[in-house]
Amino acid sequence: MTQSVSLKFTPNQQDFAKTIRQFMMKRTSNRISLSFLVVAFGIVVFSISTKVTPITIFELIWLLFPPLFIIYILVIQPSRMAKQAMENEHLAADTTWEVNETGVQISTSLDSSLFEWEKLSRLVTSIDYYLLLFKTNKNTFRFLPRRSFTSTEDEDTFLQLITSHLAK
Repeated sequence: MTQSVSLKFTPNQQDFAKTIRQFMMKRTSNRISLSFLVVAFGIVVFSISTKVTPITIFELIWLLFPPLFIIYILVIQPSRMAKQAMENEHLAADTTWEVNETGVQISTSLDSSLFEWEKLSRLVTSIDYYLLLFKTNKNTFRFLPRRSFTSTEDEDTFLQLITSHLAK
């Protein structure tokens, strides 16, 4: 028996912002950068709190830089990219995912793409979304809101298809 599941949704700006934020936090380079900044922030806070002289401009910059960078990475950049995505009619159109033994077919009224299983890397899950990551371009993902499932059976079929093909 061939299994398949068809899912439809209309992406919104919040979808893009949340999934971009989620994707950015999955990237190793961003995690390393944020870890470095947290350590640097801790060192600066410690050095400022243990000395009696006034704060230097260098210390002030290092005190402000990590929180501002984190706000940029987690708030400003995803919001900006989400706004740009909504201005792109290919990304903002009603979307249909057909998941079957061949792969994942993602279609809109403007175009359609078949992503064969060999081109897909893994599925990242969150409370509200599934992110499908690619092998060839590590900076690319497609998302599927969990609200697009009409039943738990559809979601179970989707997960079974994904895990059985991506585990190979």
